Amino acid sequence: MYYTYFSTGNMQIDGEHANIDCMIDLCRQSEGDWASSARLLISGLANHLDSEEKVCQEEGLNMTPEHLDEHRILKVRLALIEKQLDRGELEKEAFLTILRDILFYHISNFDKQLKPVTPNSI
Repeated sequence: MYYTYFSTGNMQIDGEHANIDCMIDLCRQSEGDWASSARLLISGLANHLDSEEKVCQEEGLNMTPEHLDEHRILKVRLALIEKQLDRGELEKEAFLTILRDILFYHISNFDKQLKPVTPNSI
């Protein structure tokens, strides 16, 4: 991942993004049963969304209602992906591509807009 492009400017959020991206690469390189790693990735991404909301609240970042809605949508989508995984409907590369696309899309279209709330922005 080209981290400068995907940087939100928040070290904790950026670190979590980097960890998820690295987990995707590790899963791609692993041999054998990858389903357990895939489940960890799904869980990790869902947990990141909760963490991101907490960070924004604690640090006064502008988590918009649309951003929160996107988190809810992503959690539903991740649950559906997990069901597909459980039914054996996803191949490893397709799953990893989907997960990375979700991550990059979310960062680019939502997370990069996170900024500190200032009196002028209210």
